[in-house]
Amino acid sequence: MKKRGSKLWTALTAVFAVLLVVCIIAIPVTNGLSTSINIALKADTQKIIPDPNATIYFWSDYDDEADLVAFEKQLCHDIEAEGAALLVNRDNTLPLADGTKFTPFSQSSYSLLYGGTGSGQVSAEDAVTLKDAFDGAFGAGSVNPEQWDFYANSGYARVNADTTGGNQGQYRINEVPWEKYTDALKNSWSQYGDVALVVLARSGGEGADLPSGLPELEPYMTDGDYLRLCKEEIEMLENLQSLKEQGTFKKIVVLLNSSNTLQLDFVDDYGIDAVLWIGDVGMTGINGVADILSGAVNPSGRIVDTFLKDNHSSPAMQNFGAYPYANGASYDVATAQNNTDPGIGKCNQDYVVYQEGIYVGYRYYETRYEDYVLNQGNAGEYDYSADVAFPFGYGLSYTTFEYSNFSVEEQGDTFQVEVDVKNTGAVDGKHTVQIYFQSPYTQYDINNQVEKAAVELCGFDKKFIAAGDTDHFTITVEKEDLTSYDHMNAKTYILEDGDYYFTVGKDAHDAVNNILAAKGADQGRMSAAGDIGLASKWNNPTFDKTTYAVSSVTGLPITNLFDNADLNKYEGDDGQDITYLSRSDWTGTFPSTVSLKITEQMWKDGLSHDEADRLAIIENMKALYWSDVAAMPPMGVDNGLTAAMFTEKDIDDPDWMKLVQQIPYKEMTQIIYNGFHQTMAAPSISLPGTLDENGPQGFTMGLTGGSSAMAYTSEDVMAATFNRELIENMGKCIGEDFLHAAGSDGTVYSGIYGPGANVHRTPYCGRNFEYYSEDGWLAGEVAAVEVAAIQDRGVYVFTKHFALNDQEEGRYGISTWSNEQAIRELYLEGFEGSVAKGGGMGVMSSFNRLGVIWAGAHRGLMTGILRDEWGMKGAAITDCSMFALYMDYRMGLLAGQDIWDGLSMRMATLDGLENDPVIVSACQTALKRISYSITHSHAMNVGSATIIPITPWWQMTLYAVTAVVAVLTAGSVFMLIRSKKKR
Repeated sequence: MKKRGSKLWTALTAVFAVLLVVCIIAIPVTNGLSTSINIALKADTQKIIPDPNATIYFWSDYDDEADLVAFEKQLCHDIEAEGAALLVNRDNTLPLADGTKFTPFSQSSYSLLYGGTGSGQVSAEDAVTLKDAFDGAFGAGSVNPEQWDFYANSGYARVNADTTGGNQGQYRINEVPWEKYTDALKNSWSQYGDVALVVLARSGGEGADLPSGLPELEPYMTDGDYLRLCKEEIEMLENLQSLKEQGTFKKIVVLLNSSNTLQLDFVDDYGIDAVLWIGDVGMTGINGVADILSGAVNPSGRIVDTFLKDNHSSPAMQNFGAYPYANGASYDVATAQNNTDPGIGKCNQDYVVYQEGIYVGYRYYETRYEDYVLNQGNAGEYDYSADVAFPFGYGLSYTTFEYSNFSVEEQGDTFQVEVDVKNTGAVDGKHTVQIYFQSPYTQYDINNQVEKAAVELCGFDKKFIAAGDTDHFTITVEKEDLTSYDHMNAKTYILEDGDYYFTVGKDAHDAVNNILAAKGADQGRMSAAGDIGLASKWNNPTFDKTTYAVSSVTGLPITNLFDNADLNKYEGDDGQDITYLSRSDWTGTFPSTVSLKITEQMWKDGLSHDEADRLAIIENMKALYWSDVAAMPPMGVDNGLTAAMFTEKDIDDPDWMKLVQQIPYKEMTQIIYNGFHQTMAAPSISLPGTLDENGPQGFTMGLTGGSSAMAYTSEDVMAATFNRELIENMGKCIGEDFLHAAGSDGTVYSGIYGPGANVHRTPYCGRNFEYYSEDGWLAGEVAAVEVAAIQDRGVYVFTKHFALNDQEEGRYGISTWSNEQAIRELYLEGFEGSVAKGGGMGVMSSFNRLGVIWAGAHRGLMTGILRDEWGMKGAAITDCSMFALYMDYRMGLLAGQDIWDGLSMRMATLDGLENDPVIVSACQTALKRISYSITHSHAMNVGSATIIPITPWWQMTLYAVTAVVAVLTAGSVFMLIRSKKKR
């Protein structure tokens, strides 16, 4: 018995000792991950005792949350109803009569695409189905129930790439093969034969772009291209055409349920009668689609991308993807697609070159078309109609509109554009007036590599016009929007002398034709006759390189900031030059895939992960940008100030520095380090901790295991409404959702990661659903309205992903090479609208590099643009930085980055630098901006609150378990020793 007891205590001692070791190891590991654990478990981290005399700065307009929900559901419907664009309507197929019977086709008709995946993913749990929407619009029983049940149980469904660890090879269309439709099912079709309703959906999401030609996917999709019809879809349409000819179906109507534009080389085939682009429809948007088909709503959406017959005709497609540096094997390089990948600390293997320059989307297709018509620029025998299915800005209506009395008047810094619009049809409807301009393309431009598009959108307005009525539109165009960026000579914005044209066009192609008509172009080379009466010429008599060389917001000078992102200017390129696409020689400069190699200077300037190289960069940044800091600033002092005293102070008030000087160094670094979906409290200034969440389509906690509030449409549908009032209402409602959400400890959600303002550089970006358009100016106009409206509710905005994060492949650390004109005129304009026009307090910086410098450590981007030119006041957060060592805290702070969306585990490079005056100054600058954002949000409705940090329940549990296991281990050891002594 004694021997058996000894064995028992030996075993128990071993078990408890192992458990104790696990617990001891778990404590520091989980402490390092505490930020993300707290978010995932919704664990309380502070106790807020509000000031009973606090001023309430932001409050809800809704006493009853049910009223808010009802308004939001109608709003989502309205956005879709005004954003969906009618592309084809042969023989006035639409609208359809009440009582129309539908047979849906495609597994996506049962499983609609409501939004994309990843951090912006919204819940579709309560979303309206196509069947419910159509039953509501056309009467109960309008959708073939046998077909609906068939798809529900077919076993076929779209497959998206995983958000974490995903890749392009995971995408599947998975359409149901025709042979799976049974004879019994086919027998039901004639009873629901008014319309064969085909839904073509393509999902996209964070982490992986859409495959555009992967050989391994050829068995699943045509040429391995996700945006082309697959063989099953082709077979389905072929059979539907045959059934239509046999009389089983009267009409074929196609819904394009995708933010990634399908290759539309099929819409003139298969007997298709109508095509409606609907994007991602959000929670209730499909009701708006049904109302369009029924005629309850007259469609008024205008597409915000150029829809193509050949997606690969785009010059940007020639360099779309992640390209490994040719000599990467000679360096210590690695890549990572997600922050769980082994290469996450380096992320220095890949690059992409924006060789197309400014010629993205309609700027390419319409400009090359004009040069073909005018027989200039070596345009070749360019066939516009072979490339373009529907031009930017296109969209049909159930009525017709006619323009007259078009005029343009210069009024100082603006132009007043006026036009009368008559509804010449029999149906009431809304109409968007689109104003375009053309600037002169001169010998100066050719000599100095300044590129000009044939047309650019510069103004719009939308109104309801009753049938037979005429309405007058007056639209203001900023003269500043006519400028071009001259990165070679003037190195600033210029307004050249010469003839400028303005026109009103029903789309971008219509606009070009109007200008060509005004120029007297050969109509035999034009696709359609333009209207000379809808074009106006303005002559600028002098070349102006001074007026727009200073910021209209801050008054500070504007000059080149991105020479280090352009291989033709970067001093360490070792002779690697880029031929950018130029309208002076279309054929001779058309892009081809660019091969690059790493140079020693590129390695030292940013690709290296060696600490010595990083320290050299840091010391250089200190000397260049922080040379005025000589003495150690005060830190941890008591100035008698609290954050609540600063709710109405502007960022330039000198007292801000007195406030942040109260914060101890460790408190500052903990806030900077640990910004994953939160801002930690700063008890030293009574600044409460806050929570942040994602929101391109509305408030969502999908990434962190929570639910969503209202799920709106994809951002491209929002932009396609061209309706600022709808966007403003949506922004306020998103802010309301944040107001109505709070942690159990009273911690509020006061920051939103969104909207997204990157550019649809190609149709294949996985996150196009999060971005507005191929047109940066339009993105900026929409973002300005949305951002201002969200912040009106006391929620600070982090517009993302700043900047040039226009693809997902290689997104962590990819070197993005471009020229400054393209960077400024396309890729920054959406963010400029958010910050400079919308008053956005923040941005989220991107994973990628500009040249070889991580975006968050690019001083020109994070300070030169954001602060000096646009006047941004609040905080800049990173994209998710966990384990991404290349997103170095020191370099980011010195550049103008403020807070990291991550945690300090393995990355705490600010530790031990509390005696470095520059680092301390940079930390205090960051805390000033972070505090500004929070004090100007609804987080300060608590006033001068008492903030008490508390240990989360899971940590207390872990400590308790560790203590119990330690006692049990000690007891087992004692009993083991005792049992052996007895032996």
